[in-house]
Amino acid sequence: MKLYRSGEKSRAICHVCETLTDTTFRYCDVPFADGSGVATNVLAAVCDSCGNVVALPAQSTPAVKAARETAMKPIEVNLPAPFIEILDLAAFRIDPMATTEFRKKLLAYYIHRSAEDAKSIAALAGFIDSEELSVGSDVPRRRLSLKVTPRLFKEIEVITTTARRNRTDVIKGIVAQIHHDIVQPDVPRNLDELQRLAAVAAA
Repeated sequence: MKLYRSGEKSRAICHVCETLTDTTFRYCDVPFADGSGVATNVLAAVCDSCGNVVALPAQSTPAVKAARETAMKPIEVNLPAPFIEILDLAAFRIDPMATTEFRKKLLAYYIHRSAEDAKSIAALAGFIDSEELSVGSDVPRRRLSLKVTPRLFKEIEVITTTARRNRTDVIKGIVAQIHHDIVQPDVPRNLDELQRLAAVAAA
C-alpha cells in the first residue's frame, strides 16, 4: 500500500471536469457525500483544474470514518419486544433478503415522511395514541439503537416538538404506522417504492 504525501502528483477522473485530470495531494476539508458533515484536514487528491476533491488515499480512510461516526447522532429507545418484531416482519415483507440494518432505513423513510408537514405529524400522533399495539407489562423490552444523520435527528426533534411526545412514543407511533401500512394489509402500501429503497440499502 502506497503512502502518499502532501504535494505529490497523480492522475484521476474528476467528476466535475468529467475527464482524466492531474491531481495534487493536499490536506483539506472533505464533505461527506450525503451532506451530513465534513472530515477536516485529511489528505486528499485534489483536481488541479477545478480544485474539487477527486479521491481519498487509503491512509485517510480511518480519519474519515472517525469523522463520520462523530457526525452521526445516536438514538436509543427501549421498546416492547413486539415492536421490534413488527419492524423485522415489515422488512421481511418488503425484501426477504433484507438485513436488520434495513430497520434503520425503514424508520428513516417514515420519519422523513412524517416530518414533512403538520398533517403527517397529526396522523402519526393518532398512531401514538392508538391502543392497537398495546402490550402487557410482562412483555420483555428490547433496546433499539440507531446512529442517524444530523438531518434525520433534526426531523425527529421536529416531530417530538410538534406532536408533544417523547422520542420513544414517536418511534412507537411510527412502528404502529408501519404495522398498519405493511404488516396488516394483504399488499403493503407503497410496496414498489419500499422495495426500491431496500435494493438501494443493500447495494
